[in-house]
Amino acid sequence: MTVIFLLRHAHSEANGAGILAGQMSGIHLSKVGKREAKTFAKNYRHVKFDQIYISPLERCSETIAPYLAQFSKTRRPTKPIIENLNFIEMDYGAWSGLKLQKLALKPLWRKIQNNPITVTFPEGESFRSLNLRIKKGLLEIGRLHKKKNILIVTHGDVIKIATAIALNMDFNDFQKIAIDPASITAISITDKKFRVLTVNSKAEPVAVDGQRFVLGGGAGPKTKRK
Repeated sequence: MTVIFLLRHAHSEANGAGILAGQMSGIHLSKVGKREAKTFAKNYRHVKFDQIYISPLERCSETIAPYLAQFSKTRRPTKPIIENLNFIEMDYGAWSGLKLQKLALKPLWRKIQNNPITVTFPEGESFRSLNLRIKKGLLEIGRLHKKKNILIVTHGDVIKIATAIALNMDFNDFQKIAIDPASITAISITDKKFRVLTVNSKAEPVAVDGQRFVLGGGAGPKTKRK
């Protein structure tokens, strides 16, 4: 069994501004996100991942940086962090960088919410191709890392769709899944068969096949911003 931990990047400047960032570069973590990244690092300091994959966007590398920084050189992961384009955010094309409030008024928005499998973003990616690359990436990791624990630092829609794939959901229902910044979703793969272990969780210990991981049943109460 391969266990894949899908970590959504922490709260970003684009999240705070209500902007659809997509594959735009130069989007960094907000002050809230930097605190979330440090909390993840603290909660997961005793968890060993056999391999870490990340989306190449800055908000993902900044999310995992505190986790890596807390280890001495002798305790750092022996394998380098690998950028994996299968788990980069969706290419929203001409919609990238625009306010979500403005985009919600466009006719295409309702179609995105109700029938996304038919949608291709103007000058961007289709949901169909996004679904295919995510499934390809998950199966590839399952094949390459049998009986290993893998961390993928990625994006909200990517994790929603990965969860829908694992649950064999109708693709058009994936928007019903909520994935918060800096939350963990975990799935397992055995012989190309998926199992969902937890969704949108914050840190609480749980045992998976006799091993102790930091997982939980929910995001918990909201905390006040300092």
